[in-house]
This record gives sequence, structure tokens and C-alpha cells, in this order.
Amino acid sequence: MPEAYLWDRPDGGVPIAVAASGPSSSALAGEYADGVIAVEPDAKVLELFDEAGGGGKPRFGQVAICWGPDEADCRKRVLDQWRWSPLGWKVNAELPGPDSFAAATQFVREEDLVRTVPCGPDVDKHVEAFNKYVDAGFTHVAFVQVGGESQPDFLDWAERELLPRLRT
Repeated sequence: MPEAYLWDRPDGGVPIAVAASGPSSSALAGEYADGVIAVEPDAKVLELFDEAGGGGKPRFGQVAICWGPDEADCRKRVLDQWRWSPLGWKVNAELPGPDSFAAATQFVREEDLVRTVPCGPDVDKHVEAFNKYVDAGFTHVAFVQVGGESQPDFLDWAERELLPRLRT
């Protein structure tokens, strides 16, 4: 198969981070993983991670945003593509498939989403979302831009406006 490649592993191994959202997963990540990943800026998750042996290891936060020149369009995009986010990790982790997600999110409104996913062109909203993770103790924060069709424009905007603000 011409698309398959076998790469040598690095001598030191491949670092593995484990997603955590509560006591059990935080303890598991702290004991066994090289880092922790979380999708909520929850300092308690990091505290539990540290208590289980995670002190000094990387802490990766993932913050969803929906940048675009029109906030109303962004809100619609989030409702269409990210409507499960206000349910929280405990619910999302237990849903078995697409039908369950559809049923669980049928009553989610745009107003519910903007509490967890900043939308629109206002750089301050996106910086605030980022800072929640920094304030909670995350060492690395990744933005997840909702909407594949908006990625090129988002990356241009991030280079011009968002990243300079985060570096100050």
C-alpha cells in the first residue's frame, strides 16, 4: 500500500496525554500520563492531576471559539456544529452515538451555546476565554475554531489580531 509508512519511534518514547474531567480520569492522567488534556477551564481537575503525580507535567486546555465577521452567523454555525458543548463532559462521555447526541441536544438554543463558546469578531471575548484556562493553571491552550469553511479566514485573523493580543 503506497500510503502506508512505518516511522521509527523516538528514543525517549512518544509522550501521551490523557483527557480528564473529574476525579477518576484526573488521577489516571496524573499517575500514568505525560500530560493532561481538558475541555473546561477547571482548576480542580489540575489539582487532582497534581495530587496523583502530575505535578510539573504539561496541562493542555482546549477552548472552542467561533470567530467570524458576523456574530449571528457564528452563533448559527455553533448551533449547527457544536451544540453538544453546554451538556458538559460527563454527559458527552456517556452518549453512545449520533442519535443520542441528537436527542440530548434537541432543545439547546444559541443562548445556551454563547455561554461556553465565544462567537463573532470581538477579540476580547476570545482572549477572555483563553485567559480562563491560563488562570486555571493550564500550560498550553489550543483554540478550536468551529466551522471548517472559516479556517483560512480565522487563521489570518488570529495571526493579525488574536496572537499579538495573547502575547502581551
